[in-house]
Formats: sequence, structure tokens, C-alpha cells
Amino acid sequence: MGISPKEYIIRFVIPIMSMGIIFPVVMVLVAPDLVQGNLRIIMYLIPFMLFFLVMFYPFTVYQNKKLQIDENMHYYITHLGVLSTSQMSRKELLKRVANNEAYGYLAEETDKIYMLMNDWGLSLAQACRFIARRTPSELYADFLDRFAHALDAGENLETFLKTEQKVVMNDFDTMYRTALHSIDLVKETFVSMVMALVFLASFAIIMPILTGMDATILMVGTIFIFVGTEALLVYFAKMKVPGDRIWHTLPIETQADRAIKISFPISLLVCMIVSIPVIFLLDFPFTISLSIILTPLVLTGQIASRAENRIKRKDNNFASFIRSLGSSAGARGGMLNESLRQLTYHDFGPLTKDVTELYTRISTRIDKMKSWNYFAAGTGSNLIERFGNIFAEGTHIGGKPEVIGEIISDNFMRIVSLRKLRYNSSSSLVGIMYGLTAGIAFTLYVALSVVGLMNSIFTAADIPEGIDVGLYLGSGGMDIALVSSLLMALLVLHSLISALLIRIVDGGHFFNIYTHFVGLLWTSSICGEMAMKSSGSILGIT
Repeated sequence: MGISPKEYIIRFVIPIMSMGIIFPVVMVLVAPDLVQGNLRIIMYLIPFMLFFLVMFYPFTVYQNKKLQIDENMHYYITHLGVLSTSQMSRKELLKRVANNEAYGYLAEETDKIYMLMNDWGLSLAQACRFIARRTPSELYADFLDRFAHALDAGENLETFLKTEQKVVMNDFDTMYRTALHSIDLVKETFVSMVMALVFLASFAIIMPILTGMDATILMVGTIFIFVGTEALLVYFAKMKVPGDRIWHTLPIETQADRAIKISFPISLLVCMIVSIPVIFLLDFPFTISLSIILTPLVLTGQIASRAENRIKRKDNNFASFIRSLGSSAGARGGMLNESLRQLTYHDFGPLTKDVTELYTRISTRIDKMKSWNYFAAGTGSNLIERFGNIFAEGTHIGGKPEVIGEIISDNFMRIVSLRKLRYNSSSSLVGIMYGLTAGIAFTLYVALSVVGLMNSIFTAADIPEGIDVGLYLGSGGMDIALVSSLLMALLVLHSLISALLIRIVDGGHFFNIYTHFVGLLWTSSICGEMAMKSSGSILGIT
């Protein structure tokens, strides 16, 4: 956190703990009638919750820094390997990498090594060992130890970093696959928890007829528990999945970005227009009406999905392009412009147009690095953005194009292969979510149908006064239509959270959630109506 433990205690622990102790005491003294029952217990628990907060917050910061390092190590080692081909000094190499803000905390750690060399006069090997003992990432610490040993042994820097490409990428491969196994654990946990919550919701529907409790309060409480539990599981999944972005992060708005931004307000406008005839003119069940009103959101989801699929296809073609460019430029003595011109006649699938535009920009000789940025933005890919900039920088400072192209191509294909495993995992999750949503809707609406039958029976029955049948129906105390609407609200929130979980596992654009959100919503509506109709025909409910 950049501060000493003593300073942390003075600036954070003492003020927060003081407030946590003073606030409950003041509330009990000032408003004793208000602080009663469970609220009093919550008040007394506030100091303990704040104590755990200030105790574990530094560990959270520590883990976030570790995550930033681990998620960027494959780009980092590729960058070092590329820069080493230019024969620049070791100090200058570290300075260039440390100035790259895309590496996050990894750039800060590299800057510490540079500072120890430049300001404190330590050798590179000593600086590496010093940081290795203090860095939060084991992956980075192991690399620094190997680096220090190679420097002491007099090994050539370019040879060492070329070998390290395989070592670090193997470590990254293991870490990525471990995260994918964690996703499988998240799937099983999500399914198990949702099944338990379905039983809870079913009891909330049935309990009013047994205990006389208010059905609305029970259902609202169930919705909060259901949605809160699912949201926690989604947050847990976000912590476990690899932080591997698909879309670029450049401040350049592309045609795809504009299309997505424009489509969202249009989708909302169409939703409002569709809602007018559905609400006032058409006589559909509430479940179907709600699904029809929200269906136009698919427009935004489909635009984002198609753009994302184009990015994935371009990623699949980039490795062959960069390898060909490196080999051609190496054969021509580093003449990148001429090599690009020759490659514009080749077919790189959906990447062909972007390659042609890249050559057009570079041939103007205005700004080479900016040309590569526009190339990356045009493809929309975060991988192409990161590796393309590394290639451009390496060749710009006089690196060996053929070696650079080989390094980038190999590492790029390794990451694309891991991504395909992630996409397969996401595809299986889609099937699980749709099946689970159908089961939830069918189960809950069958339970509601049974309660509706019992409610209609006891409402029609003429029960003599003074006879207690042990049930609390027949007095009109349970509004079946209201409970049905609350069930639909629960399913809408479940569909939204499930779609968000699919996007988190897939790693795609946020607006992509609307496709699965609408699909899951229609699944809920259709299964709910089927459950009501089938139960009605079987139980004799009109």
C-alpha cells in the first residue's frame, strides 16, 4: 500500500474502529426504542465487522497486485525477449518496460529494479534478487531468480530471454488451466446453490397456507436471498476466471464501438414502443408480455456478439500474419514497408482489410506506432493491440524482425489455444444455465398452481364457524396474481445474473449479456406458462 504498518494503524485502523465503537453506543443512548431486537445485535456486531475489514484489506491489496503481475507475465516476457534482439543495454531495456503502463503493478516492480541499479548502484543480478524476495507474485519471483543466476553465470541476455519464453508460457499455461478448472467448480457450486434456493422459494410459496404468514413478505425476502446468493457466486467466479480481455483498450472509437453504443438507446426506445400495444391492446399473460417488451434488447446483444466473433476470427489469423511479416522483413534487411506491401496481396481472412489499411498508414511515414494502434483498434482485439505494439516497438528500435515475429507468433498462438478452451467451457455453461432456468421456472410455477388450487377450493368451500382446518386459505389473504408477478421478477433477475455469469466466464463484451438475458427470459416465461397450463389441466384449475 506504500505506507508503513504504523501509518496504516494511525490513518485507517484507529479512525475506523473508533467510529465503529462510537456509532452503536450513540445509537443505543440516543434512540433506545429504535434499537431493539435483531437491530441491537447488528449494532453490536458493527465493531467486529469493521475490525475484520481493516485487518484483511491489506491482504486484498496484496492479492490484487499479485493478480496484476500474473495476468501480464506472458506479455512482459514477450516484450523483454523482443527488445533483447535489438542489443540495447540492460538498463535501457528495463526502463522501456517499466514505462509501459499496460503492465500495471508489474511495471512498478520493474521500475524498482531500474531504480536500484540507477540510483543505488546495485548490479542487475542483485536488484533482481532483492525484488524477488519482496514481490507478491511467485511467478515473477521465480523468473527474477533465474534471471539473476543467468547474469551471474554470464549467459547471453537474448539467449536467456528466448529460452524463458517457453518457461514462462508453460507457467502461464498451467495457471490458465487451473483457472479453467476453477470455473468448473463455480458451475457445480452455482447449480447446487440454485437448486437449494429453488426449494427455499417453493417453501415461501407454500408456507402462507400453513402458517398464515404474509405471502408478499415471504416472496420479497426470498428474492433478496436468491439474488444475493447468486450475485456472490458471480463475484466469486469473477475472482477465479483469467483476466484475459477480448476487446481492445485503446482510446480510439471504431465502427463496431459506435454501432454498439448507438444500438443500446435504440433497443430501449423500441422496448418502450413495443410496451404500449402489449400493455394496452394485447391480452397476453404477464410472463409473455414482459418477455415481448424486453426482446428488442437482443439487437444490442447481437451487434456486440457479431463484432466479438469477428475479433476472434482475426485473432486466429494474426499469428500467421506476424510470422510472415517478420520473415519477409528479415529477408529484406528490415524493410518493413516493402514487406507489408507484399503481404497486402495475400489472404489473411477477415484480417486482410486491416493489413491493407495498416500498410496505407505506415506508407505515409507520419507516425509508425500510431499506425499500429489504429490497426489494433480496427481489429478490436486486445491481444493484437498488445502483441502488435510489441512488434512495432521491437522493429522500430532495430530488433531482428524474423526472431521477433517467431517469438510473438508462438506466444500468440499459445494464448489463442488457451482461449479456445475457455470458450468451450463457456459453451457448456450456456447449456447448463438454460436447463437450470427452465427447471426453476417449471418447479416454482407448479408449486404456485398447487397453492392456487388449494386457495380456490377453500374459497369455494362453506366451512362452519368454529372449525379449524389447520390452513390459512379461503379468506382471500393470498393474492395469486401478485405472487406470480413476484415469481416473474425473481426469474428476470436470475436470467440477468445468469447471463452476466456467462459473459464473465467467456470474457466477452458486457453488452453481449442481452442475447442470453432475453433467451433465458423467454425460457422462463414459456416454461412457467407450460407449468401453469399443464398443472391447470391436470388439477382442474381454470
